[in-house]
Amino acid sequence: MNSRRKIVLLLAIIFLALYVGTYAVLSRRGYAEADQWKFKGFYYFTPAPTDHWRSTNYGCAFAYWPINQVDQWLGLGRAPASEPLWGLSNIDKE
Repeated sequence: MNSRRKIVLLLAIIFLALYVGTYAVLSRRGYAEADQWKFKGFYYFTPAPTDHWRSTNYGCAFAYWPINQVDQWLGLGRAPASEPLWGLSNIDKE
């Protein structure tokens, strides 16, 4: 195996490890938060009514979709939740 192939293989392994590792950390933190709030789905980041939260949370949902499907297929994962309906509770109006 030449050195160029070794470098490509090493980079692929590093990328895969980072992909799986960040998914595991973000999703399991989200599962714990969802359990606390009694939600079926989960958010990769704590919900906030901002465009930044929306883009990062849904960006993660898109980027991690393949591994999330495998996680659910194995019976270990959950589907990401849809965006909360901001401003519908009386608490938000006080």
